[in-house]
Amino acid sequence: MALEYKLSDCDPSSLRKSARIGGIADSVREILSNVKSNGDEGVLLYERKFGGIQTQAQMRIPKRKLEEAKECIPKKLLAALGFAAKNIREAALASLPQEKTIENQYAKITQKPVPIKSAGIYAPGGKAAYPSTVLMCAIPAKVAGVEKTILCSPSPTNAVLAACAIAGIREVYAIGGAQAIAAMAYGTKTVPKVQKIAGPGNAYVTEAKRQVRSESCDIDMLAGPTEVLIIADESANARIIAADCLAQLEHGEDSIAVVVCKKQMAAAIKKEAFLQAKTLPRSAILEKSLQNLFLLTTDFENLRQIANFSNEFAPEHLELQMENPATLLPLLRYAGAIFAGVNSCEAFGDYCVGSNHVLPTGGSAKFACGLSVSSFMKTMEIIEVKKSALAQLAQNSAEIANAEGLQAHAKSALARVEK
Repeated sequence: MALEYKLSDCDPSSLRKSARIGGIADSVREILSNVKSNGDEGVLLYERKFGGIQTQAQMRIPKRKLEEAKECIPKKLLAALGFAAKNIREAALASLPQEKTIENQYAKITQKPVPIKSAGIYAPGGKAAYPSTVLMCAIPAKVAGVEKTILCSPSPTNAVLAACAIAGIREVYAIGGAQAIAAMAYGTKTVPKVQKIAGPGNAYVTEAKRQVRSESCDIDMLAGPTEVLIIADESANARIIAADCLAQLEHGEDSIAVVVCKKQMAAAIKKEAFLQAKTLPRSAILEKSLQNLFLLTTDFENLRQIANFSNEFAPEHLELQMENPATLLPLLRYAGAIFAGVNSCEAFGDYCVGSNHVLPTGGSAKFACGLSVSSFMKTMEIIEVKKSALAQLAQNSAEIANAEGLQAHAKSALARVEK
């Protein structure tokens, strides 16, 4: 049952349910430890336990299967994946960090972006198989110049394998869950260790990423339930707004859709959402996730109040279904991605427009951003000090070093000017 409140009475933090990871954390810790100690055998233990592959020979999917998969999916789907890949690649190329040089009277400082050496992509499998996620994660890594990019996915579909071929991935492993994260983080005889893991998964995958980040490798982010906030003024179409809400809610029972609108619009959206949900294949999921449809009413007289709510909620996806979104955009600071105007919707961002759909959830958009080509790069600073600046730099550096009780630092600085 959708819930309706006045915007002024709603606490943004109340719209999200707290994650309970106690039992999961212990189970994941055991899986990681086993894989770290036993390698492939540890991976296979859990694959067999959870209905996955049975033998080491099944772990890596032959390269030829990736190209063959392109012939096994509908031609229209293959074309759509190619269209999406082209747009994602172009956007990644346009945002590729460039080397910068900063020079003053004391030194020349060069900021040099370099790709990480290896990356592992996790793509959910089975009913939650998303070839789009393969493109969103793998293409930025390839554009960044990552030398080795591998992918793990349990029971990957032909669509996922075809997406791997399109994105340029040549190493695919048919393993999933926390054991796949462990294999990529620690390395096994079959699965190479990587420097960074990217891609969403279930609660076990997310917890595994959280744990390996602290000891073994970097990760993209910790993904929680997907969410959308839609700000819809009276020019918006209730049928379309309802469709946008359902597009988010069909992901899972814990997905969230929040709409800020006028009271009359709220009633129309609620009616449309329930009517449309009954006609969709994932109606069983929607029946439960519609409990997470929140309709927040306001008269739209106070845009600052709306912006403050949005910034505090910091949604993964923010849609501005407004006649003039430019009136609100300057007030917005925190969102994973903003879809501005009635022609823009989250579904376009999920697939084809070129932006990335791996975005911060759970309010983390306040301090984090979505996956991009920069996620697979690091910046090194190269400092070249000018001889004419040695005396001034040495004197000031030594002064600060001595104040901090680090006399060896002071001596190091002064050694370059002492005779």
